Amino acid sequence: MRAAKVETRFTKMFNIDYPIISAPMFLVSSVETVVATGQAGGLGAFPAFNYRPIENYAKAIKDIKSQSSAPFAINIIVQSSNKFLEQHIEHALENEVPMIITSLGGPKEVIKRAEGTKTKIFCNVVGLEHAKKVADLGADGLISAGAGAGGHAGETSPFALIPYLKKHVDLPLIAAGSIVDGKGMAAALALGADAIYMGTRFIASKESTVDQDYKNAIINAHPQDIVNTAQVDGFPGNFIRTPLLEKMGIEPGLIESLASHNKKVKRAISLFRAGKSLLAPDKTKVSYKTVYSAGHGVAMIDEILSADEIIQNTVNEYRQLLQNLPK
Repeated sequence: MRAAKVETRFTKMFNIDYPIISAPMFLVSSVETVVATGQAGGLGAFPAFNYRPIENYAKAIKDIKSQSSAPFAINIIVQSSNKFLEQHIEHALENEVPMIITSLGGPKEVIKRAEGTKTKIFCNVVGLEHAKKVADLGADGLISAGAGAGGHAGETSPFALIPYLKKHVDLPLIAAGSIVDGKGMAAALALGADAIYMGTRFIASKESTVDQDYKNAIINAHPQDIVNTAQVDGFPGNFIRTPLLEKMGIEPGLIESLASHNKKVKRAISLFRAGKSLLAPDKTKVSYKTVYSAGHGVAMIDEILSADEIIQNTVNEYRQLLQNLPK
């Protein structure tokens, strides 16, 4: 029996059953995971860069829309290193994609282009200053990337970041950072979030198209196995400690350490690493193809489930927790 709806500001905005988003993950999220999440009552998302060349990106959008009427989201990198930015935006708006998620850059142009359309713009933020800026630009919502999230995340605990942002910015807020079950959902909504991001949990899903080794790494990892490093793509991110990651070096070398004192040089190095990781064709290179991004939530993941099972288990546990909390 399907769990009853959980109504929040976010579910009302997109007319979905549950405030659960399968987070957009590079080389992980796919048409399959997006469709499965939507059919299960949540909202699926994928990064635009998961489908290249641009013709495949346009096809992925049409494939999702042909298989499901559920709303979905596309994560678009809005920094200057994305030479496909214009096309990413154009195809999303032309196809009336319900939600665009911006990251790694200023969202001004995307927000401006989406004015008067059916597309809502949510922006990844790691602190109040950035949250206020995107709110002033006209963003429709925020995603608080707290400490412990997979991939690129902030350094502030979600227990502080979520209520802090909600206190100062009146926009729907999606909480991200080690949320993999009903306990995390209950905590996030209690702190003021309107929805939750679940990324790492959906890597170990039946619909996920990643290698079995990646899924096994998620199941077998502990929180202490997650390391934060900028050596993969130039921006601090959380990854599972593996022999390959250690061989590459988790800490910056002497030249990079010295260069980091110059902001322009540091940014140039970051953009170079980002491009290399996003576009590297050789699987022997250290990139997202050969290292495993994940958050601290691996601690609570011990089996591979379908998207529907993940969402139903999360909602049922959430409701049970509400009933059993100390009075």
